[in-house]
Amino acid sequence: MEVKTYHNLNLDYLNLMTDGDASMKKMMLDILFEELPVDLDWLSKYHNEKDWTNLKSVCHKLKSTLSFIGNDAMTIANMQIESNAMQVQNLDEIPDLIEKLFHWYPIVLKELKSYYNSLT
Repeated sequence: MEVKTYHNLNLDYLNLMTDGDASMKKMMLDILFEELPVDLDWLSKYHNEKDWTNLKSVCHKLKSTLSFIGNDAMTIANMQIESNAMQVQNLDEIPDLIEKLFHWYPIVLKELKSYYNSLT
């Protein structure tokens, strides 16, 4: 059996939370595939509207989603957006941080789908 290496993911948390159960992993990933693009769109919307309270809330929700992916760049960008929105400071940094999330999303999604398809 070929072992695939995922360069942009760390699935340790997913494995821990599912106790290695493939069907549970698929269920969790199905939810992630459905919710992550919607949450990223909300992030952009709330930023454009300068709605810092809802932006912070979406970032807070994304923390748990991103923990299953284990991509440090996405996790750090999300944490910084949440912090900036919460403190209403350094708001000029947020567009680049959101762009970073959107940059990594298709890369991580491709690897996640590959992983998903390898589950039996």
